[in-house]
Amino acid sequence: MILNKKAQEEIVGFVLIVIIVAIAGVILLGIFLRQPENNSQESKDIYHFLESAMEITTSCAPSYEPAYSKLSELFKYCFEGLSTCTSGDIPCDVLNKTLTQTIDSSFFVNEQAEIKGYQFQSSYSTNSTQKEILSISRGNCANSIQGSEILLPAFPGTISNTLKLCY
Repeated sequence: MILNKKAQEEIVGFVLIVIIVAIAGVILLGIFLRQPENNSQESKDIYHFLESAMEITTSCAPSYEPAYSKLSELFKYCFEGLSTCTSGDIPCDVLNKTLTQTIDSSFFVNEQAEIKGYQFQSSYSTNSTQKEILSISRGNCANSIQGSEILLPAFPGTISNTLKLCY
């Protein structure tokens, strides 16, 4: 009798372990299936490109001629509404032109190429507001996307610059 009882206890223990593993498997499967499907991926290469692009010296000098601004500063000037550079150009126009040239010279965008298009968005945001600064797009962005975002401090909020490359 004692032998039968030990065997029954072992079988009950084995069944409990199988049930616990099955429940954990169902929970993990449910979590995996509930995650939204996204064709966008974060790219370190694009982040490094944005980081480097923010250091490009532009043709806009806000106060005196040899003090040319970096691209990152032009986002702030454009948001704040700085009227003109010493050359007479508007900072937002210089920003748009410089950034478009930089992206176009860095990535070959064509319908027959690997990169079919791109989208660049810049916006200022605080906890309660968000305002678009600049938006540039080119090509077709229907399929898979790789992108990244870089944040610039702009008290009391931040300027978010996002570049997405479409493949």
